[in-house]
Amino acid sequence: MRKWGYAALGTALVATVLGAPAAAAGDQAGGGQQQCRRAFDHAVWEDMDSYNKRDADRYRAIIHRDMVTVGRRGNLYIGYDANVNPVLEQFKVPYEYSMPWTVTHTVVEDCKMGFAILDAHYLEPSHGIDRHYTISLTLVREHGRWQVVKDTVTEVVA
Repeated sequence: MRKWGYAALGTALVATVLGAPAAAAGDQAGGGQQQCRRAFDHAVWEDMDSYNKRDADRYRAIIHRDMVTVGRRGNLYIGYDANVNPVLEQFKVPYEYSMPWTVTHTVVEDCKMGFAILDAHYLEPSHGIDRHYTISLTLVREHGRWQVVKDTVTEVVA
C-alpha cells in the first residue's frame, strides 16, 4: 500500500474518532499527495515523450541545471550542457529511432523528490538495433515544477 493509502486509512480512523472536520483536513492532504504524484508521473512522461518526439524545447525544460547521467557503459555526464547537448545532436540524425518505455516502480517523497524505474528499449529499425535498458530517473521539484536531476541507464543483457 502506498503512503497515501496509509494516509487515507489514518484519515478514516481520525474521522471516526474526531468527526468531519478532521476528515476534511485529511482529504485535502491526501488530495495534495495524489496531485503531487500525478505531476511527478507527468514529468516522467514529459522527459521520455520529448525525447521520442525530438522536441528540443520540451526536453530542455524538463532537465535540471545540475543534471547527472550515468550512461549504459558507465560514462558520466555532469551538468546541464553535458547532458542536453548530446541529446539535441541526436535529434538531428536522419534515421528513425524511438525508446518505448514502461514505468515499473515509482517513489515520491514529500512532493520534493522522487524516482522512477523504467523498462525501455532503444530502437533503430533501419539499423536492426534493439537495446533493452533499465532506466532510473530521479526528479526534484523546485519552484513548483519537476525536473530530471539524475538519469542512470543500465543495459539489460539477456
